[in-house]
Amino acid sequence: MPSVQIPFYLDWQFWAAIAAFLALILSQLPPVRLWLLPRRLEAEVHHKIQITHKIGNPNLGLFISIRNTGGRNLRIRAMELSVKRDGEALGRYPAQNYFERLSDQSMVLFVPFTLKPGESWEHGTNFFNEFDRATEKSFRENASSLTTDIGAKLEARPDSDKTPVVAEPALVDPFHRLFDRLFAWAPGEYIVELKVRAEPGSASFSQRYRFTLFESDTMELRSYADDFKFGGSIMYNSQRHSGLFVPLQPHNG
Repeated sequence: MPSVQIPFYLDWQFWAAIAAFLALILSQLPPVRLWLLPRRLEAEVHHKIQITHKIGNPNLGLFISIRNTGGRNLRIRAMELSVKRDGEALGRYPAQNYFERLSDQSMVLFVPFTLKPGESWEHGTNFFNEFDRATEKSFRENASSLTTDIGAKLEARPDSDKTPVVAEPALVDPFHRLFDRLFAWAPGEYIVELKVRAEPGSASFSQRYRFTLFESDTMELRSYADDFKFGGSIMYNSQRHSGLFVPLQPHNG
């Protein structure tokens, strides 16, 4: 009796093989639900902001946590803080470097990075504008002269003399002029807007915050200039110049 050939579409083994193949393919892909999520990031900041300066040049420090809450990779291109005092724009300060670990003493350069779905980036980040080329050149030349003067005076004094060495006033004056030109931390109510620029642009994030500087805060920040004659912030980084940690609150206005 001739055998009856069963059509392939009625063969359960055929469909079992197809199901196994599809299961293998799907296991190598992200869950479909992730494809349906929009590209989006969320950012949170610590409740205090660091306010300081380098020879008057404003610096801001902020611990930031960024998380990719969408379904596809995001490229974080840049971050910046826009600052206003009492409604007047002071400037825009890009993220320049950050601490890789909380225990680190030195910072690394901020560069664009990619976050996969669910990944986070959490670091203490420093925001400031670099000196323009002319200012940087002048700063280096003046710093070299001041360093040479203080070094020579240290060599010449007796070993028993531990009093601080003071640079010649003419060598310190350029730093006070630079400080007077750049210093911006006057008393007042400040609004800072954190902007995180992502790719695609629709995933970018922005949020406003506010903080207050009092007269005593400004006086303390100004007092850093008293150390210029000793080389503070010029020859070496003084711990006293690390700045103020000021309470930061969300601003919804």
